[in-house]
Amino acid sequence: MLKTAHFFKNRFVNNPVRTRMITALAAVIVLLSGTSTLYSRESLDGELAKALRKTVKCERIEIKTNTGDNKSGDLKSLFMKFVSLPINGVPVDYVTAQYTNPKIDFKALRNANAVKITSYSDFAVRILVSEQTIKNEFIRTARRLNFHYDKFLIKFSPPYIELEFSVPASTIPPKDRKLVEKFMVNDRFEGYAALRLEVRDNRIFVAPAKVILNHFLLPMPVLTELQKRVNPIYTIPRVLPFDFTLGKIDLLKQYIFLSN
Repeated sequence: MLKTAHFFKNRFVNNPVRTRMITALAAVIVLLSGTSTLYSRESLDGELAKALRKTVKCERIEIKTNTGDNKSGDLKSLFMKFVSLPINGVPVDYVTAQYTNPKIDFKALRNANAVKITSYSDFAVRILVSEQTIKNEFIRTARRLNFHYDKFLIKFSPPYIELEFSVPASTIPPKDRKLVEKFMVNDRFEGYAALRLEVRDNRIFVAPAKVILNHFLLPMPVLTELQKRVNPIYTIPRVLPFDFTLGKIDLLKQYIFLSN
C-alpha cells in the first residue's frame, strides 16, 4: 500500500504537466455539466412554451423554470406569463401563473405536446386589465350593440371606477328606463357614477357607491335594484390547462388586478 502511494505521488504530484492536464480536464467536465443543465432548463422552457401555444392564443408567452439548489433536477418553481390574452373576447393585458414545486407530466409533454401539471405545493394566478383596455372594450361593445351616447368617460380612481355620461333616454332598454324615468330630463340621462368591483367564483360584479342622474342622487333602493339587474357584468373562464378560482380584485391606478 505504501509503495502504491509513493507510485501515485511520483507519477502525478512530481509531474506538473500531467497535473495541469488533469486539472484542466476536470474543469472542462464541470463546465460541460453546467452547460448541459442550462441547456436542459432552456430546452424545457421552450418545450412548455411550444405546447402552450397549441391551446393558449395570445401575443406572447414567456416561461421560466427554476431548479434552485436541487441536485435531483426537480423543479422548484415554474413561472408563465401571457401577454394580450383574449378572455371572453377581452384582450387581457397580462396573465401570470406561478407554480411552486410543480411536477410535470413529461410523457404528455414529449409525446402529445401537452402541458399537464400533476401536482404542486402552491399555485398563484394574477390577471391585469388596463384602464385603456376597458375603454377600448366599451367602444367596441357599444358599436356592436348600437349603443348611442354623446359622452361616456371612464376613469380609474381607486377604489372606484368613475363614469361621466350623457346618453339619450331611448338608448336605455324600456324595462330599465322605467326604473329611473322620474329622473329623466329632456329625454336624456346625464350624470356621474362611482362603482366598486367585486369578484366571486370567477364572476365580476359591480357595486354602485353613488349614481347621480340629472342632478338627482339615486336612492339606495333604486341602486340595489339596478345592481341586481346588471350583475354579474363579466365571467372569466378558466384558461386551459390551468384550474383556478379568482377570489380577489383590486383597482389600481391604471389596472384592474385579479388573483386567486
